[in-house]
Amino acid sequence: MIPEEGYMKLRIEVLISVLLVLVCSSDLMAQETGVGPWVKINEKDGIVAYARTNPLVAPLKEGRVVGVIDASAESVENAMRDWNAYKKVLFMSKVTKPADNYPGCKPGPDTYCAYLLQGAPWPVQDRDGYGTLDFFIHKPTNEILVKITVRPNSMPLTKGVTRIPFCDMEWLIKPIDATHCQVTYQNMLKGGGVADKMPASVMNYVMKNFGIITIQNIRKLMKEDKYRDSKGFMTKTPWPEELRYYADDITPEALAMLKRK
Repeated sequence: MIPEEGYMKLRIEVLISVLLVLVCSSDLMAQETGVGPWVKINEKDGIVAYARTNPLVAPLKEGRVVGVIDASAESVENAMRDWNAYKKVLFMSKVTKPADNYPGCKPGPDTYCAYLLQGAPWPVQDRDGYGTLDFFIHKPTNEILVKITVRPNSMPLTKGVTRIPFCDMEWLIKPIDATHCQVTYQNMLKGGGVADKMPASVMNYVMKNFGIITIQNIRKLMKEDKYRDSKGFMTKTPWPEELRYYADDITPEALAMLKRK
């Protein structure tokens, strides 16, 4: 029989050991995956752009941009469910529409099956892809995650258009108050075709700017009466714990912008 004092000491030692294992495992995982820290690369109109290395899309980089929107989180979430909104928001978007025949995608109230067509300047062809849009809500905070996933599939190719082989996009909508929210747009992709052969410096320069343009487009969109007066969140699916790592506190840049209003 272990004395109570000895038992408590043993529990503490075991807890410390477990924590050390977890910390070391996290460090090893970061080293093995090669995912670097976020580095600020641009700022305009209170919108801040970041980039980091990620072996999934190397030599390109993963991008992240953060900005405050003069609209409620409910209004932005409702707008994200409108196919026409994506044409106005996404950089050089030409077509966004349902694709319920996309294999492996089961449409539902919080899952959309989508076809996306994005324009591109010469010599890069327009690009398209089929993917899923999954909506999640974190009830304690009313944060919204919209996760867009594009992968290779068996859908027919479009003549004169390059099929996007890989793309992950995340939209995080975080309430600030009744009339403001913070939107974080995170993305990484492989462009396919000529885009994959262009110098990484050129593609990363585009990324440095197009994310900021995307947040600027959301600000313009939310000035439309159609989107401003939404009441209540439409999303019901809980935000899975394994995806909570996407969540982030309101950035210092976002708070500073609010103070300037």
